[in-house]
Amino acid sequence: MSNQRCQQTIAGVCRVSGRGYWSGLPVTVTFRPAPADHGIVFQRSDLADRPAYPALSTHRLETALRTRLGNGHSSVDMFEHIMSALYALGIDNCLVECTASEMPGLDGSSLAYSCALKNVGLVEQAVPVATLSIDAPFRLGDDRQWIMIAPSRDRGLTCEYRLDYEADSVIPSGRFQSAITPQHYLDEIAPARTFVTHEEAERLQAQGLGQHVTHRDLLVFDENGPIDNVLRFEDECVRHKLLDLIGDLALCGLKLQGKVTAFRSGHILNGRMADWLRCQAARPGSAKHPSGIRQIA
Repeated sequence: MSNQRCQQTIAGVCRVSGRGYWSGLPVTVTFRPAPADHGIVFQRSDLADRPAYPALSTHRLETALRTRLGNGHSSVDMFEHIMSALYALGIDNCLVECTASEMPGLDGSSLAYSCALKNVGLVEQAVPVATLSIDAPFRLGDDRQWIMIAPSRDRGLTCEYRLDYEADSVIPSGRFQSAITPQHYLDEIAPARTFVTHEEAERLQAQGLGQHVTHRDLLVFDENGPIDNVLRFEDECVRHKLLDLIGDLALCGLKLQGKVTAFRSGHILNGRMADWLRCQAARPGSAKHPSGIRQIA
């Protein structure tokens, strides 16, 4: 690990309110400044004991279609868009209070979070931020889906996502790469929205989930494209997958210096890469693999 810049927190309090996609429950998220070395911590203000969950992969629970932090008794769900915005804007320390378990779905993007955090401003703290610099490639997954991190000459993190649901899918394939900087994130990544197929949406609602969600609340695709909606980017779907990737990797608790490439990866595989990265922080020097790419299924 090396230190590159000072840690940062937000300059004041800001809030974002909405309804959870799956539960439909109203929820308010309050972002509060936090001291140096506090990290990102979520807290359930709606529960009597106000449980807190550090946003680290050690508290991650593997769950399909979402990212979850929990302690076995309670949890916070669908927080990856928040983590994505915090990481990309360079916010290292923040207390995130929430009034329900599921974070606001909003329009399916991280734009509202990003704008609220940007508008409140940042404060530099007199403690260096720890950065994990990748010095040899490591790959996790198999031929069907994988994620790889490799060295990069760039100072920070560059991410690339390759989306491919195969030829018969109504979700368009794509490839998008970006250096993760605050302004580029705000302009090119934060507005990208969650997407599902029409069949997936019907199946979820048949299970009692997302009963309030309409085609205007996220991107719902059929064979003709998004239903009753207009794309913000021609490649909006792959940009959203990259948005999720950033949020999931942020659970390593470090600023990363390297290049991440993901092929069809989802929250579970992304989370396992965050686990591996966190292990490298605990064992300085173990990111070196002289034999080249390492892969585990």
